[in-house]
Amino acid sequence: MKKTREKHKISLFSAVLLCCTCMVGSGWLFSSQLVAQKAGNYAFLSWIVAAIIIVGIGLCISNVVTDHPHRGATTRMSAISHNATFGMPFAFANWFSVAVVIATEAQATTQYLAPFLGKGVMQNGALTLTGKSIGIGLLCLYLLINWYGLKLLSRINNTITVLKIFTPVFVIAILLASHVDISNFTQMSRYTYSPTTILTAIVSSGMIYAFNGFQVVASFASEIKNPKRNIPLTILISVGIVLAFYLLLQFAFMAAIPKDMLSQGWAGVNMASPIVGLTMVLGLNFLTLLLLSDSIIAPSAVGYTYLGTSSRMLYAMSKEKQAPSFLSRYINPNRGFSVPSMMLNFAIAVAFLLQAESWAGLMVIVTMLHLIGFMAAPVSMSALKPKTKPFGLIIFVIITILMMTVPTHDILLSNLVITALSVSYMLINGRQHVKESLLFGGPTLIFFWLIYFSHSMIIAAILAILFFLFVTNSRYVDTCKQFKNNQEAKNTQINKDKINNPKHVTHA
Repeated sequence: MKKTREKHKISLFSAVLLCCTCMVGSGWLFSSQLVAQKAGNYAFLSWIVAAIIIVGIGLCISNVVTDHPHRGATTRMSAISHNATFGMPFAFANWFSVAVVIATEAQATTQYLAPFLGKGVMQNGALTLTGKSIGIGLLCLYLLINWYGLKLLSRINNTITVLKIFTPVFVIAILLASHVDISNFTQMSRYTYSPTTILTAIVSSGMIYAFNGFQVVASFASEIKNPKRNIPLTILISVGIVLAFYLLLQFAFMAAIPKDMLSQGWAGVNMASPIVGLTMVLGLNFLTLLLLSDSIIAPSAVGYTYLGTSSRMLYAMSKEKQAPSFLSRYINPNRGFSVPSMMLNFAIAVAFLLQAESWAGLMVIVTMLHLIGFMAAPVSMSALKPKTKPFGLIIFVIITILMMTVPTHDILLSNLVITALSVSYMLINGRQHVKESLLFGGPTLIFFWLIYFSHSMIIAAILAILFFLFVTNSRYVDTCKQFKNNQEAKNTQINKDKINNPKHVTHA
């Protein structure tokens, strides 16, 4: 029986492909232009710095989930190290951001299809009702792919990943073979780019959005073969592969730009569909159809993978009492997911698709939510393994500084969403434990709002250090765990009473 279960688990190879699939989505068609605009020749260093930060976060995550390989582990980290109430803001941010990504990928695919489907699909840069109906059809396709289980998902993903990787690699090769102008890189000296633009570009150019797929392996932690070895290996290998890809793409794009397009510098390069636009400018029209087909495949692959991931995250939240209990029920062993969790995430994706206008409009807010979710990793790791606290502190401060590069309006929106969800949870589940809810859930929410009002990276870094040291302090962690243990003991006793005295419990 054990061997049979092991056969159905995800191998290292499939796990790497799963992560790569999520890191080469709709972003690759836009990122090279956005990074060039924001960072100029510092674009390459921006990608490297972003990858190093992501690997640092990944190591924090793997330190937690390899010892606790639970289903949907990315949302359970803080609940494992502290308790469910403390983990609320991080769990909500992590899950909500992934759920919204599903909608953005379906929307991106629909936008790429729009030129072939007629003017009725998009008007004034926004999807029409017809366009949104096509997007919902794509969401239904994502649902069907997931419905037939983890094994089929893994097989489809392996095939799609090969196609997704082949197309951009082929495009890079053609661009390098057709037009390389090294003098393009001298444009930097005329314009106001500096090392500080590296951090700004990491968030505003979609690098965090692009690399975010690395954590998918943690959500499937309980379904990975030999998780202690394969989870950190998967993160390192997949991020390394994708970094090499984005660096090559960045060089090919910037070296292929015709000189007359650089009259206003890199900031003046502004094509609606950067890669497709560039191939058309260079007369490489034979690549257009290939690029358009990949622009359909790539976002769709991310969409159906994230639908599976978000359902596991919501399942985990339900198990930690951070979401209604019915969301962790009805798990079909052949499908490997909770049906209610899958359907709720599908409904959220549909709702966001119906109200959103464009892919770009959601990217930064999703990135902000990703950053909040990432914060749980160094905190949980340091609480569970105190010797790792110096490394965890460094990663936590870096994430906080990255948050400060997000537009103030988007920080406000993310804070409002997280606060509303967290307060709702405390009102529903914490009425008997108001003091504990404020003690465990309050500090994180207060920290987020202080970051919003700080308007300074230095002040934000100081706040991050103080908050981190407080929530990873052994006394605070022990208090959190004691409350968690008491609640678990109480729930265990209630379940025993239900079994031993069903009539009495029902009557009560």
